[in-house]
Amino acid sequence: MHLADLMEKSEGGQFLILSHLLQHSPSSLSEVMVETEFSKATLNKYLALIHDKAQENQLALSIELEDEHLRLLVGADTKGRDIRRAFLDNSIKYQLLIYLLYHGQFQAQQLAQELLISEATLGRHISGLNKLLTEFQFSIHNGRLKGPEHKIRYFYFGLLRKVWASADWKQELDKKERQSEIETLEELCGAQLSQGQRLDYVLWSHISQQRLKINACQFQEIEQKMKGYTDNIFYQRLFRRVNQLFSGKHIALSHEDGEMLVLFAFLVTHRILPLHTMEYILGFGGEIGNLTTQLIQEMKTQKLLGDYIEGPVTYELSQICGQVYLFTGYLLQDKYKYQLESHNPYVFSSHDYREVADTIFSKLPIFCQGTALDKKIKWEWLQLMDYIAENSGRQIKIGLDLTVGYLGYTRMTEVLKRYLEYNRFITIEAVDPASDYDLIVTNNPISLTQRIPVYYLKYDLDMIDLANIRQMIYQEEG
Repeated sequence: MHLADLMEKSEGGQFLILSHLLQHSPSSLSEVMVETEFSKATLNKYLALIHDKAQENQLALSIELEDEHLRLLVGADTKGRDIRRAFLDNSIKYQLLIYLLYHGQFQAQQLAQELLISEATLGRHISGLNKLLTEFQFSIHNGRLKGPEHKIRYFYFGLLRKVWASADWKQELDKKERQSEIETLEELCGAQLSQGQRLDYVLWSHISQQRLKINACQFQEIEQKMKGYTDNIFYQRLFRRVNQLFSGKHIALSHEDGEMLVLFAFLVTHRILPLHTMEYILGFGGEIGNLTTQLIQEMKTQKLLGDYIEGPVTYELSQICGQVYLFTGYLLQDKYKYQLESHNPYVFSSHDYREVADTIFSKLPIFCQGTALDKKIKWEWLQLMDYIAENSGRQIKIGLDLTVGYLGYTRMTEVLKRYLEYNRFITIEAVDPASDYDLIVTNNPISLTQRIPVYYLKYDLDMIDLANIRQMIYQEEG
């Protein structure tokens, strides 16, 4: 499913233009027309509507037309999720999904009145939405969400993660209940969560708090799939802290196992738990561990792995396996996300592993769902191969020390991120004198006491600089 599938027709068309320009700006009018299949009249109409939408939502976003070419300009403080939310807010399908999350059920007549549409129109939107939700194996039935509970929450997690405003995250993270839950989880793991892990956790917890109000949650599938983990020592420790992890909310005894297994499923598949905790969990066996072992064996057969496998590699493989084992479907930001045909997931490796990926996954049918999750998983596996092939099991850390003013700094940082940081094994940050880096990129004459490779920018950051930076990291790691 693509996010635009949830939008109204006009907003979906506008978002398609934006998505293309985010990847290919500037683009000629003819290129955009071919890509979107819009006539020139429709394209011009949607460009005007994008301008209105940006002003209406106070987004620093504009599209310039010059010499028959379109150029997208996005302000440094304008976030992708704010743009996505602006094009979703008027969508009947989106409003319906949000209503169901916070109210649990609806009466068709009442909801149609609230949305200012007829019951027949509401029925058509429900029918269309159900076709989309088939990918995630749940549906709207008699005014309620019906299907495996962990898959319902997984869908909402993917949706809200793309549209929540900064204020939404901050409000949830600042709640005493969420802080207490995080402290409990960190105590159980014996390690602090990163800010990103905390944000993901509180979003999942927020969704769970809404779903706790539902008395008809279906836990049969998660209980069946995760039955091998009920005796897992970490799971048992987690289960004993059920009150702290659900902020003291009352959970029926018949639902305790189901609720904890849904939480456990999220923790072991969304890179929340630290490496040592996942190693501990996998060491006790279970379905995810078994699938990870099968994938490792297939990779060894293809001579991609040796006898010794680094912890981070096993960790990433377990996350990939956990996702395909427990969940179906994926909500893509746009049609360009994880598009292997025109986007290369590699940064350092010159070898193309796409064919060997097809060979390996064809032997493990669970990796071939026929949904958008297949694309995401393949992309992540290819990134992992890049990491294994060239980075010797180490995270790459790049420090930026640029004196070009705030706007110049932000723009140059974004260029580097687009070129490098779509690989999760590479981090880019402002230079901290107390930190170590694999490479420092700077336009300042600086003196370093540490032996860290430095790339000096003579002018503005261009493609030659990007290629040189890539080569320096490659040589350092090689």
